[in-house]
Amino acid sequence: MHKLLRHSVAFSVALNLLALVPTLYLLQVYDRVLASRSLETLAMLLLAAAIAHAVTLALDAARSALLLQMGQQMDDLLASQTLRAQIGGSLQPARPQNAVSSANLNDVALLRSTLSGPGALAVLDAPWMLVYLAVIFSFHWALGVAALASMVLLTLVAWWNQRDSQQSATAYTTAQVQLDKLTAQIQRNAEVINAFGMAGTVVNRWQQRRAVGVAGQTALSSRNASFKALSKALRQLIQTLMMALGAWLVIQQFATPGIMIATTILLGKALAPAEQLIGVWKSIAELRLAWPRLKALLNWPEPASLQLPKPQGSLYVENLHIAGARQGATPPPLLLHNVTFSLPAGELLAVLGPSGSGKSTLARALLGLLPAASGVVRLDGADIANPLQWPRERLGPYIGYVPQDVSLIMGTVADNIARTLDGAGRNDAAVVLAAQRAGVHDMVLRLPQGYETEIGESGRQLSGGQCQRIALARALYGEPRFVVLDEPNSNLDADGEAALAQVLRLLKNSHVTTVVVTHRPQLVALADQVLLLRGGSVERFGPRAEVEQWLAQQHKAHAATQAQSHANLHAVPNATVPKLQTMPDAAANAAPNADLRSAA
Repeated sequence: MHKLLRHSVAFSVALNLLALVPTLYLLQVYDRVLASRSLETLAMLLLAAAIAHAVTLALDAARSALLLQMGQQMDDLLASQTLRAQIGGSLQPARPQNAVSSANLNDVALLRSTLSGPGALAVLDAPWMLVYLAVIFSFHWALGVAALASMVLLTLVAWWNQRDSQQSATAYTTAQVQLDKLTAQIQRNAEVINAFGMAGTVVNRWQQRRAVGVAGQTALSSRNASFKALSKALRQLIQTLMMALGAWLVIQQFATPGIMIATTILLGKALAPAEQLIGVWKSIAELRLAWPRLKALLNWPEPASLQLPKPQGSLYVENLHIAGARQGATPPPLLLHNVTFSLPAGELLAVLGPSGSGKSTLARALLGLLPAASGVVRLDGADIANPLQWPRERLGPYIGYVPQDVSLIMGTVADNIARTLDGAGRNDAAVVLAAQRAGVHDMVLRLPQGYETEIGESGRQLSGGQCQRIALARALYGEPRFVVLDEPNSNLDADGEAALAQVLRLLKNSHVTTVVVTHRPQLVALADQVLLLRGGSVERFGPRAEVEQWLAQQHKAHAATQAQSHANLHAVPNATVPKLQTMPDAAANAAPNADLRSAA
């Protein structure tokens, strides 16, 4: 990368030196050849100019090829890192959250096009404006002052363009990022949208978001076009005025006709980079906003070379706080509050709690998939969310996970179980073994092509129960030492429930640390430890028998409270409700009908 840049700069130096050849050629033709009428001198000058033009052509093509290659290398370097960041890098708490989470492949494409396009050429040629200015000053100080004033004027136009377009560029980029996210959500939820007949509403919402982005892009392009037209008109006017100034100097015998023509052409060459910068300022402005996001990826340290041993599964959760998404200036709400517990290797933990208590949030946090506001989750003493301690590629083979919303990846059943997309590195024996452990081997064999059955996008060719059971087999692939199952039986039938219970017994017998989020008593009965969440906090944690006893006592106390309240209600004197007790029969019969009529 640096070598390509150095060569591009060297070629730029040579090209800008050769750019002086036409000026010198015209100067010699007007001041020497026409005066001496020497055809030999004209022929030699013509030969030298032709050679210079040929070399210029070759160097210009070589420089463009180098910049194109540099842009491609930058694309190769950043594209995969950006996709990794979109998959999971933004979940790392040590990364710049606002930068990485919004970095996308469009930023990479913008960087590649800018490095390979006229913007990079303008930046490389811009310093030579000073060299051309010095040459013009050597002709005559008045011409130099005029050229300097022209460069300052165009520089001010470029600065004005940047200042005027910065806000539009920011608004357009932000709107485009939001539109991309909304488009992805619509594509993921197409079935639900069609089922509820929401297509019209969703498309209108998408059109509104898109209109904001298009309006921002239009405003930015309009401003850029206006400034480009202004700079072009100014350059033409400046060259006309420079020609007039040169002619006046010739009339006053302060300069020769050759200097007049050469200065005009050289000034056009000197002003070209400034005009090019104004023309590509839209791309440069967008790149300025995208570069901090991309730079965060480049500066992210590589995982440590020291590899920790194979995890045994000891789990320690220390003062864990998980915050929700920030809404504007409002502080984000805490989804989990001060969660602390430990689970010895090989034990089974059942996580219970009402809806919205934070069970799924805890399941994701235990795997390092959510950044902690404070606190830490440790696997065998190492921070599971820190890629410098547990790189995901190193830890992944020892992790099993079934999320609440199961989503399989387009490919075959075998590829999904083996956690691969193209079959590379797939261990077929391990795939079959994982399917047998999950109790889905016979189910898979009944599919049209067995393990090579294409499941379609997000598993559309399979039922919800089949997807969930295949996801369970995927969690058991290889040698998992830490398995998290979030409501793994939400779509299972009786056979699936029985297979799941057998899987939990198998994991316990294999001394695999397991966390299961569930409400089913038959699964809770297999647990060694039980954690009860309520409102994002740990209400109770301990051995299953102790927690069940505590829950029974709470239920008994609640039942006693309800019974006492019921008794108190019936003990109220009749005199306190005279209207209900003394209502005539006709009125009593009419009242319900009146209520029904009013409800209707």
